[in-house]
Amino acid sequence: MTAPEKSKARAGRQTAVSLPARAWVSWGAAALTYVIAIFNRGSLGVAGPMATDRFGVGATALSSFAAVQLAVFAATQVPVGLLVDRHGPRTMLTTSLAVMAAGQTMVASSHSFALVLTGRALLGCGDAMVMISVLRLIASWFPAARTPVLAQVTVVVGTAGGLAAAPPLSAALRAFGWEPVFFSVALITACMTAGVWLTVRNTPDGHAPSAVRGPSPESLRTALSEAWRQPTTAVGLWLMFTVHFPVQVFVLLWGYPFLTQGQGVSAATASYLIAVPLVVTMVLGPVFGVISGRRPQWRLPLVLAITGATTVTWAVVLLWPGTHAPLALLFLLTVVLGLGNPAAVFGLDIARSGSPSHRIGAASGIANIGGYTAALLAMMLIGAALDHGQGAATTPDLMDFRVAMATQITLQVVGVSLLWRSRSRLRK
Repeated sequence: MTAPEKSKARAGRQTAVSLPARAWVSWGAAALTYVIAIFNRGSLGVAGPMATDRFGVGATALSSFAAVQLAVFAATQVPVGLLVDRHGPRTMLTTSLAVMAAGQTMVASSHSFALVLTGRALLGCGDAMVMISVLRLIASWFPAARTPVLAQVTVVVGTAGGLAAAPPLSAALRAFGWEPVFFSVALITACMTAGVWLTVRNTPDGHAPSAVRGPSPESLRTALSEAWRQPTTAVGLWLMFTVHFPVQVFVLLWGYPFLTQGQGVSAATASYLIAVPLVVTMVLGPVFGVISGRRPQWRLPLVLAITGATTVTWAVVLLWPGTHAPLALLFLLTVVLGLGNPAAVFGLDIARSGSPSHRIGAASGIANIGGYTAALLAMMLIGAALDHGQGAATTPDLMDFRVAMATQITLQVVGVSLLWRSRSRLRK
């Protein structure tokens, strides 16, 4: 264990003894914020066909709704990480809720493609502030040995938001329509800001992290460059790039159209299949957290195994003879995709483990860029392939989806190559 980790562990043990209730209250409010962020992030996943009708757009334009959200999310990870280190999780979590509420209000009220695109960008900006803030808060309140498990538990708790954005949101949209549902989401998000501000404390003394209050805090440029110099940061980034994007692409945008339009699955069944990866995350997240904390040498082999299983399962589904793959095989695909969520947190654990406490936010932000950049690229590739394949047809057919979804394999090959290269540099 490095000296910074030992220091965090000692501080965490003292905190756990003196203020356990406050620690758990702060984490609970932060985790609830993550639930809301995941719900907002996934709210377009089952609304894709409705959005196509509402705005009169094609596959490429539809993918841009999710792509711009992920682009803003990825682009703001490093600035957000630096700001969390300087201003603390409380301020950032409160700001994130306000920004997401504003973005969802624009999505709910507008019929303009450009304004909805702006609203999705605001959702990506607010969402970007949440997980890094939660990780920073965990590092300030809890022992270092508990942080991998608590990070996974946070993902598990947040997955409840993803589950609510699948079958329940799909049913609500069919029953009440676009505007009432999304206005309600915006209102709930806005109401959470006061609760987070009143309950979250950055550290046991209630102030921002100690690095902020020092007489000569390092510049943002220095913090960023030093965080990137840590070889663990690059390993974390490419790990997330490789293993995280397939499940994001499926749950956030293209899984629902692929199942309903490409595989002939009913809307209700498709919404439940979209929820399967989230259930897998909830079940296995704590297990992956224990593995990361107690058997860190298992992390990379697990990621490579999951990546291989994802590629093979997609290949079987896309090459299945006949018109549609059987429902059991589609269910297996969603289970395998679900493994990518808890495995991606390994990247944050690795990036955090090689960084001193005052640079945890910067290192986490850099690593977190990987998964969402890959998801952005994959979504745009799939959308472009679908538009090119369907031509003048109003909806893509099975062959269009087979070609389009296969473009993900290219990104996985690139990710594995870069991950292996960064791992070799870390060993040296």
